Amino acid sequence: MIGKLVVVGALAVLTAAAQGDVRHSIVAWFPDGTGVELQTETTGPTVQTSVQGAGMILHNLVHRIVVDSQNRIVFAYELEAQKASEAGAVSIRLKPVGADMGVDLASTGQFGIGGDGRVPTVSAVREFRSVKKGQEVKIEILANPSTGEKVYDVLRPAEETNPAPGHRGLQAVEKPMSSVGLVVNGHALAVKSSWTAGKPARLYLPGHGVYYLSWENLPKFRLAGYAEKNRLIFLLDSEYVEITGGSNILTTAERGPVWVYHDPDVPAGLQGAELSVANPEALHAK
Repeated sequence: MIGKLVVVGALAVLTAAAQGDVRHSIVAWFPDGTGVELQTETTGPTVQTSVQGAGMILHNLVHRIVVDSQNRIVFAYELEAQKASEAGAVSIRLKPVGADMGVDLASTGQFGIGGDGRVPTVSAVREFRSVKKGQEVKIEILANPSTGEKVYDVLRPAEETNPAPGHRGLQAVEKPMSSVGLVVNGHALAVKSSWTAGKPARLYLPGHGVYYLSWENLPKFRLAGYAEKNRLIFLLDSEYVEITGGSNILTTAERGPVWVYHDPDVPAGLQGAELSVANPEALHAK
């Protein structure tokens, strides 16, 4: 958890690393068809913190908003984007929010702001004239000098297709958490993952069968563990299982209980450990 937050404004463009830990992002769309994906990212000794990104179209302008666990704004800026002169690239512009923005945002009833009504923002207009797919703009927005923890906002050209060309819009995007760590009874196992954070999970373990993981109490399921930030642990039928990822396991809370159902039957065709989204109908049929 971040203690004292210091707003900074360092920006950089760099080639994007593998984004296997991306889970929930927002894509901002612009009238010429340009899309920019936005995602918050945390680094440092504590890999998760209680901030998340949001977006809002206000006065026909796209605003990026980063809020804390109490839905209070900790950073915001105006976002503009359009196709660049270089084929396949986009131009991205970040602009400070105006002095009256705090009042406007508060009037929506969706966000809280500081007592002085001011919203932390970028110090000046920053423009990146040609950002290609596979590159990203990273803005460091929060930092804790005592722990080294930093929070970034990451912007990259969208890979999705604009659902409403000619208009500004916001779209929620879910992507699988493919970079997952798995430890069973103290032994690390390679695992293939197509699971999306927050969804009920289906974990296949060679020689052990299938474990269905639910965040709610279901018939025949047993309360066997918990999830906290990017870590999930459960103990069932003498098997101790730990799953870790680069983002929170749950999406509606930082921590919560985990109910598990064990099916010892081995599915045909599976060669190694596999983590996937469980079919909700299959869960209720257990």
